[in-house]
Amino acid sequence: TSTIPPPDQIGDDLAVGSSAIGQGRVQATPLQMARVAATIGLRGRRPPLTFDLRSGRRAHPGRRVISARVAREVERMMLAVIAYGTGTSAAIPGVEIAGKTGTAELRTTVAPCKPDPQNPQTCPKDQQQPQNDPKNTDAWFAAYAPAGHGHPRVAVGVMLVGAGAGGDTAAPVARAVLEAALKATG
Repeated sequence: TSTIPPPDQIGDDLAVGSSAIGQGRVQATPLQMARVAATIGLRGRRPPLTFDLRSGRRAHPGRRVISARVAREVERMMLAVIAYGTGTSAAIPGVEIAGKTGTAELRTTVAPCKPDPQNPQTCPKDQQQPQNDPKNTDAWFAAYAPAGHGHPRVAVGVMLVGAGAGGDTAAPVARAVLEAALKATG
């Protein structure tokens, strides 16, 4: 279930900032993230959900939920994610893709103990290293294509449970889905 905690349950300023970028106790579904990506691609208009591609193309472009100017700014950043950021593995030659990686911690990825450099034995060895096990994080990626013109044909949201970083594992899956969908929609 998608959730954003009530304001009185979020906590301090750091927790508010973390919630604003989808961290903390914020939850979303891959479908919702695909819809967010599509909204950016449609210049701030949230598309209606449909299983019928033909009716979806004829449908009303959706209700405006953010300004076109803000959507274009976000799109510019999402294009950069694919061009030279954490989402380069979602790139498809000859296709403008806008995307956003995400990595959601399931458990802490920070070492539970930081040893004193003068006395490294202050922490047990197994608690000195970051917990870099991919099973500690869900991998996310949301994208749409073609990007840059306000008329994307496909949007995708990928979430792989316990699979590491979004750019490493979810972005290649999104690329495969985008390639197949773009071929199907010709």
